[in-house]
Amino acid sequence: MKILLLNPASIVLLGSAIAIIGSFIAAYGGYLTSQQNEKDSQRLLASLTGGDSYPLIISSGGEFSISIRGEYPLHEVQGKIVDVASLRESQEEFGFMRDTVPYTQFFEIGTLSPAYGFHLINRNTNRPINVNQFKLRKCYRFIISLYTRHHTFSFRLALEPNDKQKGVWHMAWQVYRDDEKEPIADSIPEDFPLNSNSEVDFLLMSWLEEINANNEVK
Repeated sequence: MKILLLNPASIVLLGSAIAIIGSFIAAYGGYLTSQQNEKDSQRLLASLTGGDSYPLIISSGGEFSISIRGEYPLHEVQGKIVDVASLRESQEEFGFMRDTVPYTQFFEIGTLSPAYGFHLINRNTNRPINVNQFKLRKCYRFIISLYTRHHTFSFRLALEPNDKQKGVWHMAWQVYRDDEKEPIADSIPEDFPLNSNSEVDFLLMSWLEEINANNEVK
């Protein structure tokens, strides 16, 4: 039986190779640890700020409910629902944007978790907010302003009557975050009524244009 003997130079080279491999393994392990720590830090920060989560508001059976799209909660949520038509009527009557718009509904939730949905409750009456609490209209446009600990959201909700199901609305919506000019998410069904520009007139801009035209005539 032969025994393979390494000369001193081979032993040094082997030791160097083992040391290099060990250093690489240690460095790679440190890299993985740092990456995991960074992910953990990002998740912790997102859990505090809400990350990419945003509110989703619908009107089912006339009552407004709110939930979250996303993985993280939103904290200290409060806001108001404004009937855009009432806003335009007020603007048409007084000629400027008023701070107080008739029928405005205010709500306050606290923490909105992805695991739950809530009916929106009027913070003054402690009753669920319902479409019937606004001026009776054939269709509705709402701006729902939501304020959270770290972000401000503007949710635009359009409701059109569903001729096939009484009490059920066709819904389209957009949601904006902070000062972003484009919506971060939207939903516009294929059968939803559109204006002459093939768009949903969420803000009743056609009404505003008519108001401005009338003011110019005066």
